[in-house]
Amino acid sequence: MARQMCESCGMPLKDEVKGTEADGGKNEHYCMHCYADGAFTAPDATVEEMRKYSIKGMTEKGFPKF
Repeated sequence: MARQMCESCGMPLKDEVKGTEADGGKNEHYCMHCYADGAFTAPDATVEEMRKYSIKGMTEKGFPKF
């Protein structure tokens, strides 16, 4: 089985880190850091802008650079 990853930042998508829809359901494409409550966490962001935003945030938190 292929490893599922966030389409925005590349984080492995385990159930506990999946983003959420407005109704509370899990999103199968994005992690909770990129997508929550039915919207991207960075306001008015394109997918490419969200990638840059996510990588910057993860780097600041000590994640290795890609």
